[in-house]
Amino acid sequence: MGIIGFAVKVGLAGGAVYYINNQGVWSQDSQESVKTYNNIKTSINPYIDDIKAQIPIELPKIPETDNLWQMGRQYWNKGVQATFQHLSNSPQYIKEWTQNGLNSAMENEGIKSFVESFSAKEQPLKKGN
Repeated sequence: MGIIGFAVKVGLAGGAVYYINNQGVWSQDSQESVKTYNNIKTSINPYIDDIKAQIPIELPKIPETDNLWQMGRQYWNKGVQATFQHLSNSPQYIKEWTQNGLNSAMENEGIKSFVESFSAKEQPLKKGN
């Protein structure tokens, strides 16, 4: 049943992507995308009203086009800020991960004795020996 379920999910996702692309959501013209969004919103609103009548929870309203652009810009900016925040903290993360890895490796007695064998002081060779 796993393969059939996977095939159904892939088919539904592929069909949704095909339909949305066919409607012009991802067109080069932004006005075409806004028009398509408004058409889809208008066509699904009756179904949402039916679902609201059947489900005892409050569903949020579909955002207006102006809010959608603002939300997209806001989420994009948050994503960029989070990316650069992570990059600026990368040296600290790498230091912590390296220390944790070293500590975990040193818990193994074989590795610990191998590493300690390098740190044992050896007597320097004398000339003439």
